[in-house]
Amino acid sequence: MAKSGMFGERPVGAVTLVETPVSRSYAQKARVAFLVVAASVALVVAATASVALPLALAVVVGLLSGGVCGLVVACLVRVWPALRVLWWWAVEIVAAVTVFVGMAYLSRATHPAVPLVLLAVVLGVVFGVGRVRRRVSAWVWCVVVRHRLRLCFAEFIRSASRLHPGRLPLILWARPTPAGERVWVWLRPGLDLTDLDGKADKLAVACWAGEARMVRASAKHAALVRVDITRRDPLTGLVASPLSAWVAWMRDEDAPVSPAMPPMGLDLLDVPEPLPPQQRNPRR
Repeated sequence: MAKSGMFGERPVGAVTLVETPVSRSYAQKARVAFLVVAASVALVVAATASVALPLALAVVVGLLSGGVCGLVVACLVRVWPALRVLWWWAVEIVAAVTVFVGMAYLSRATHPAVPLVLLAVVLGVVFGVGRVRRRVSAWVWCVVVRHRLRLCFAEFIRSASRLHPGRLPLILWARPTPAGERVWVWLRPGLDLTDLDGKADKLAVACWAGEARMVRASAKHAALVRVDITRRDPLTGLVASPLSAWVAWMRDEDAPVSPAMPPMGLDLLDVPEPLPPQQRNPRR
């Protein structure tokens, strides 16, 4: 029977949120973090407490403090892969919780039909009003692109045997742009921008886009990378200009016309003839 526990193997039948190599790696990191933090905190607290307490009591206080601090740090390290998964799905989780909790609260405070009517009105506005629909669609594409980039990065790192399987980049945020989406990515230790060279076309294919570009987003932090996803060319659309409306109602006599200037010739008689070569100043 497989062991179960915070630092052991996953029990049989458990839902896999984190890959097995990644889970084992973070379990080992959690053990190391517990020992290092517990020993460090215990020594510091015991040495500090020995000034005001007996030595034996100071040692006990130091051991207890080190154990608590080490356990907290170990838990954070151990559950970090799960927290990263929650971060990947944070937008969907927050949206679902907001909708269901809001509908339940309205149904309890008013009539059960009120949340359904309000939801129908909101959906009607989203799908019926063009400007709202385009804005919502742009943010939905940002959510989709975050997941597609995560899957792409996982495939890149998994195919590169020299890279650690748990060093997936952390996708920070995405926002819409006139051409598509812009995503900020934080690279983990062991990765750099050169590891992603030549993979822009694969990112574009994975994101169902026409083009993808990866550049550094900060001159100070090399780990911060910006990914620009291009879906459309905003310069191909027509740009509304008020000049055409002005020209339509302007009369011919009101149109500004620059006065014509007569051509002015040059008086070549005033230009002296050049000197022959033998009369020129050699210094000049």
